[in-house]
Amino acid sequence: MKKKLFIRQLLITGIPAILILAGVALVSILLDINLGLLTRDPTSIAEINPLSGILSNFGIIMWCTAAAVCFFAAAAIRNTESNDFFWFLFCSGLLSAYLLFDDFFQFHEILAGNHVGISEKFTYTAIGTAVLIYLFIFRKKILLTNFSFLLISFIFLASSVATDVFQSLLMLRVGHWEFFIEEGTKWLGIAFWCSYYVQTSYHLIANAIVKL
Repeated sequence: MKKKLFIRQLLITGIPAILILAGVALVSILLDINLGLLTRDPTSIAEINPLSGILSNFGIIMWCTAAAVCFFAAAAIRNTESNDFFWFLFCSGLLSAYLLFDDFFQFHEILAGNHVGISEKFTYTAIGTAVLIYLFIFRKKILLTNFSFLLISFIFLASSVATDVFQSLLMLRVGHWEFFIEEGTKWLGIAFWCSYYVQTSYHLIANAIVKL
């Protein structure tokens, strides 16, 4: 039994890790990109201060935490009496994972427009539409949770988007503090987002355990 579990865990861990390494090597060959650019830390490559982008990095960690916790909680309650929340948690994990991908790779800002041919406005519209559909489908489940933190998160994230839209105007008025306002409201939005999903996941798992 222990041997089977060991082999299973070895495969679950090793195969994805090796595939990612193979993918990095393949990208290097196909796009003729130096492997150092694909494997080293960005601050080392750019030779900039290690603290560069620290707030953005904290945000990435929060997105990742929210996604991981939601997926874990979904798996934990799947075969319990509380499994009616499974799809809510699973889709919450997917949404958080996409926002992580979008933020980490600057998809809507650079990747989509420069390399995929999708405009930033279209990406914003698609994300907004997906969020609205998510809220509509799971509205009853959300109302059963302490959704105030999720609401606060949306307020801060919407403020960040609005700041981005009026970036040039704000730059004239407040200078480089515009970045603090835009990224600061975004950071607060991510923090409250993560807090909501971690708290909700905890309570759903706790309720599932009580019912066992």
